[in-house]
Amino acid sequence: MRKNLIRLPVLAALISLVAACGGGGGGDTASGTPAVIPPLAPIIDTDKDGVADANDVAPADAACASASDASGGVCYVRTLVKSRLRIVGNAEGKIFFSAEEDALRLYSYDLKTRHFLGRVDMAGFTPAAYAYVPAHGKLYVGDDAGKIRAYSESLQQDNAIFATVKESIGGMAAAGQFLIVQDSSGAWATHSSFDKRGTLADSKDWNYYSRHYEWAPGQARLYFFRDHTPNDLMFEVIDQATGKITSSGETPYHGSYDIAGPIRANEAGSKIILGTGDIYDAPSLTWSANIGKTFADAAWIGNNELLVLTADRRLRRYDSALAQLEELPVNGEVLALAASAGTTYLVTRLADQLAFVAYKPSNDSDGDGYANTADKFPLDKTAAVDSDNDGFPDAFLNGYGATDSTTGLTVDAYPHDAACHAAAEGNGTACNYTAVIPSYMPDRVLADNGDTVYLLSVANKRVYRWSKSRQAYIAPLVVGQQETPTLMAYSADHNRLYFGHDSGSITYVDLAGDPVERKLASTAGAVRGLAAAGKYLLAQDPTGAWATHYVFDKAGTLASSKDWNYYSGHYEWNANQSRMYFFRDDTSPNDLMYETIDQATGQISGAGDSPYHGELRTSGPIRVSGGGGRIVIGSGVVLSPVDLMIVKNLGKTFMDAQWRADGSLVTLAATGARSNVTWYDTNLNLVREQSFEGTPMALVRAGDTTVVVTQLGNAPSLSVLP
Repeated sequence: MRKNLIRLPVLAALISLVAACGGGGGGDTASGTPAVIPPLAPIIDTDKDGVADANDVAPADAACASASDASGGVCYVRTLVKSRLRIVGNAEGKIFFSAEEDALRLYSYDLKTRHFLGRVDMAGFTPAAYAYVPAHGKLYVGDDAGKIRAYSESLQQDNAIFATVKESIGGMAAAGQFLIVQDSSGAWATHSSFDKRGTLADSKDWNYYSRHYEWAPGQARLYFFRDHTPNDLMFEVIDQATGKITSSGETPYHGSYDIAGPIRANEAGSKIILGTGDIYDAPSLTWSANIGKTFADAAWIGNNELLVLTADRRLRRYDSALAQLEELPVNGEVLALAASAGTTYLVTRLADQLAFVAYKPSNDSDGDGYANTADKFPLDKTAAVDSDNDGFPDAFLNGYGATDSTTGLTVDAYPHDAACHAAAEGNGTACNYTAVIPSYMPDRVLADNGDTVYLLSVANKRVYRWSKSRQAYIAPLVVGQQETPTLMAYSADHNRLYFGHDSGSITYVDLAGDPVERKLASTAGAVRGLAAAGKYLLAQDPTGAWATHYVFDKAGTLASSKDWNYYSGHYEWNANQSRMYFFRDDTSPNDLMYETIDQATGQISGAGDSPYHGELRTSGPIRVSGGGGRIVIGSGVVLSPVDLMIVKNLGKTFMDAQWRADGSLVTLAATGARSNVTWYDTNLNLVREQSFEGTPMALVRAGDTTVVVTQLGNAPSLSVLP
């Protein structure tokens, strides 16, 4: 194998200089005889890592060179990647690994020096729990016999057992100046507090086992779970002067929300995020938000920003208001996020080695001069603008072309219409909708207060738009690029389409501006209901007691929420009463319900139901007349909004209905394989009926016009009613 030869020209120059000045004892300066300089021996560096083989502990592997980083010529980063590995300590730049190799071993690594600090075998006991306490400079290992062993940061084991508890250790955690140990003794479980000398400071039973812990120094709280049913987020206050467990508590929800680790607290201890993506405000531990993603690890970084590693191997950074600033793909399996001297590192298992990758936040990830939040292609420096959001750029940035794109971009021939992008898909000016609109069945149909009907196709990730004045399709909207929506709602006050997702995310498309889908907010669970409520947006999810209703303003700020609530497949806003009507479809007997939403504050200020309590046949939709004086539901029953008493029974059920501007009513029902439209006058007398081809999909009101939507074969058919 050819060797890499390194010569030292600087050293040679220095030797020449010394000789010229009479130094070095070589030659006869008096006679002018030049000094004889012996030839420099070549320095061999086989792995080209800048360290000579003679000084390199692994001369054939550039992954390491220091004696602390290898054994038997094999780098630890190579050894660890092949083992069953987990991180058992991670704080202040020190990382501790437990590895199952030919023996059970511990490794310690220092992010500051970028070297391993030590390695040691664990023998003679079975490890059950670990905790690194920076204030002690110790890694503690608890075993199944209740003994706790202490190791230095370089993994030198203390001669004596650090401390002992009564039974098998289930968990340990750093709590500032103290070590907290959980064992199975006492009532349920016991938490014990030890100082750095191993002296017991306090213990409390009637406690809990938890797989996750997090110390929040700002409030001297240790957070953990009670990992049994119902689970919840718990805390204990640990007095930093005495080690006493002075108080404890939990969220006010008692298991109503999903609970999963890890637990991560910001520096002040004012925000706690769980692996479910839920964020709780401290000290009250009231639920405040959800990022819409579950995650494997997270870290609060500078400016109260949040860095999250999600299961899809993406690293996402959010600002203090939880708006996403950056998203990056991650290579390999990230075992943890770790911090040292203000820098966050990704501890990553690659195919052939363990890597410690420094993350540098950037608001312009591809360096093209466009902020990530404005760049439609934030990881490709060749393009930034995509007016129709279809994934094809309007143009390449100056100096770039298709061959420069790292993601295979090509220019959009129709940059303002998401229905097409290739030149052949239109006439050079406009898309050929007959050719490019695919066969589809709409998942949701609604209309705005003007000219447009919106048809959501989840499969195609499009909201197809149909103009009643043109009686034809117009440019569609692109949705679901990040995650698939399941619900759609239109807000006239906001002039937006809103979308609900199974992740809990609520997104929107602004109908007056850039039609890109943006995030508004998140609920704690999957969005199961979504409706405009005047100046606000109401959402429902299955968390909390029974279910929770959330009220968000246009900026995505949570105005109010209320659990002990209900799921409903239908919602209808009555602006005259500031009431949202809905069913309790998850409860027997069903009923027509309402909540009053204060339009000044967004508070849910009142609630009620019909006086029938199950005697009312309930089926959707719910439709409130334009003046707010009548409510009709799908069972054909008309009710008064004053007392929710039945004022008339139409005698016909329907799947959709609309009140017209003059106070008359139109309904849509299935008749075999066809659709039947029925007109009622202002006194709710049947006037006439008309049959349409296709199965009924929706009856929507676009401005003062009613449009019937049926499914005819593989495509929807839209007809404007007279």
